[in-house]
Amino acid sequence: MNKKNRIGNVQLLFLGLVVLWFTSCSEDEDVSVGTLSVISVKLNDNPFVDDMQNVPVSSTIELVFSAIVVPEALEKALYVSTGSENVPYMVQYLNQSTKVLVNIQDMSPNTVHTLGLNSGQIGAEGKILRDGVAYSFTTEGANANAKTPCLSASEDCMQQLSFLDDSEQPLTFNVYANYDFIDDAEFVWDFIDKVVVVVHGANRDADDYYGYMINSLRSMELEEATLVIAPHFQDNGTAPSNGLVWNDSRWREGANAGNNNVAISSFTVMDSLVNRFSDPEKFPNLETVFLAGHSSGAAFTQHYALANKVQDSHEGIDFQHIVANNQYFYYPDGQRYDEEAGTFYEPMDCTGYDYWPYGYEFAVPYLDGVDAGTLTEQQVSRSTIYFLGSDDTSTTGTLNTTDCQATLLGSNRFNRGSNMYEYMETFYPSTHNHREVIVPNVGHDANGIFNSSEFKQYVMEFE
Repeated sequence: MNKKNRIGNVQLLFLGLVVLWFTSCSEDEDVSVGTLSVISVKLNDNPFVDDMQNVPVSSTIELVFSAIVVPEALEKALYVSTGSENVPYMVQYLNQSTKVLVNIQDMSPNTVHTLGLNSGQIGAEGKILRDGVAYSFTTEGANANAKTPCLSASEDCMQQLSFLDDSEQPLTFNVYANYDFIDDAEFVWDFIDKVVVVVHGANRDADDYYGYMINSLRSMELEEATLVIAPHFQDNGTAPSNGLVWNDSRWREGANAGNNNVAISSFTVMDSLVNRFSDPEKFPNLETVFLAGHSSGAAFTQHYALANKVQDSHEGIDFQHIVANNQYFYYPDGQRYDEEAGTFYEPMDCTGYDYWPYGYEFAVPYLDGVDAGTLTEQQVSRSTIYFLGSDDTSTTGTLNTTDCQATLLGSNRFNRGSNMYEYMETFYPSTHNHREVIVPNVGHDANGIFNSSEFKQYVMEFE
């Protein structure tokens, strides 16, 4: 073989060795490193596809891989963005790091987002994601979870609480409400930050009171972010056949319903409402609860404020008790105000002036096991606001001017409310949580109180 042929053969051999070396390296790399892939993607437990719409602003995206991923490497390749801005997220690893949960909270509403994962070496033992992934999605609008409020006192706005009598037979209680918070038990009311419960007077006209409060809130543009409830304490003349009934006025004092086989107090009904809308899972952003009543509804509110057993279990919610133009007050002791002398004294000639609802003696069964000291502590500390119409001074009509227990409270409704506030100022000046708000030129008029500038200014303090 000549020299030229030997050189050519050597060159061919060298070239073959080079090719073999590169080929073997490539094959060795695939064997030793390998690949992984994304085998499923879900958004809030549903299959995730590109360009999804109305995605909740707080969502979880699940990525499932064909092999174990390395957290540090994956998080370098993972991103959530809106345009050029990155969106913060938290990552959770499951199934030995083959499943990854990407939790994204408080995204901007009505905004296009992108979740992406760049290709690269993100797996254990150097495994490579050959094909990156990217999904775009648009978050829901700011009010996507809102509902349309029911703003008229019609059957469309009526719902029923359910109870059982002592024989496990069903009983109902009607309320007006602007949202179906009872009927829609699964909905999360995250756009509600206030609740107003407005309690009717002696005429049991819950529909009218509902209208008064709705009109007031609408004038402040608060009707959509506020749950409004008007309970209806009915008698035999109006209640359905299986409805709870109170055939006398003692519903305003916390007495039990008059149905057979029943030990359900009017305060228990309110407890049920409070516990329902104070559930943090269903009302996660609730801040303030207003329990408001006028006249007999105000008597209910004043007594419920000091007696209820549920308020203290709902920490973080501010309860406000609005007592408007009331004529029946509970006093924690035997002191009463002498309007002529301008001092407090203890009457000696009125049997029963310290009986419930004027005092602790013979309190309703709802308070069994609760001592007078506890009631006093609750009465003094719980926020109570006396709204007094300056013209609610009539001594005729429905004002009780016969029973000494009532007349000892004051000569008219305005004075009875003012005297109650003066009691707190006198005996608990530094510890009471009570206020007095006088509404000029308003008499015994629920609509006049709840649609007054003074009432609206008070509500707006909690905005």
